[in-house]
Amino acid sequence: MGAWEGRRALILSAAPCEDVEYVREFLQTQSDPVILCADGGVRYAQALGLIPDVVVADFDSSAGTPNCRELIRLTPEKDDTDTQHCVDVAMERGCRELTLACATGGRLDHLMANLLLCESVQERGGRLTILDKQNTVFLHEGGRMQFARADARKYISIIPLDRKLEGVTLRGMKYPLEDAVLQRDRIISVSNEAIDPVFSIEIGKGRALIIFAEDRESSLTL
Repeated sequence: MGAWEGRRALILSAAPCEDVEYVREFLQTQSDPVILCADGGVRYAQALGLIPDVVVADFDSSAGTPNCRELIRLTPEKDDTDTQHCVDVAMERGCRELTLACATGGRLDHLMANLLLCESVQERGGRLTILDKQNTVFLHEGGRMQFARADARKYISIIPLDRKLEGVTLRGMKYPLEDAVLQRDRIISVSNEAIDPVFSIEIGKGRALIIFAEDRESSLTL
């Protein structure tokens, strides 16, 4: 049993993030999460008044010695990203519910790598949710998932990871489907909306990213 068994991990990455208030709001719903920062993500912890449990850094996006309970120093010449290493640390120490924030702005290669972490975490027996001001992203690995409309955002999109999704059934939504096939090369499952208090997404075969999203109203700063 790991030292963090049963606890949720919040990982703060180092992507550009103008407003971290959504992270503060998330923390208000959690009980004693483990806080990990990927290199420059420590500046978001500082903005939130948090002392990270662990900072993982090769210091290519930060400088100095961060205020934290544990520092894991990496070399820039490595295979995985600082964020990936944070995920590995959290899972090795027992966390199975992980939330990744400050991870979607800036470089597209980092964004894609972060999104695909949802798959690798699921394959290791965990669940990763990626959170920002406008979006909530998580993996659907097949089967039926049910949600409360109050817990979603305005728009609901299904982005196939496999070439084809089979047996897709959507209930309680503005654009329902029944045993449909969705293809990655012609995505028609973007910007749906929940219309019932409870809605469901069922996938008979295939994996997809589910994105709850909303439009951006204004640009805020820290």
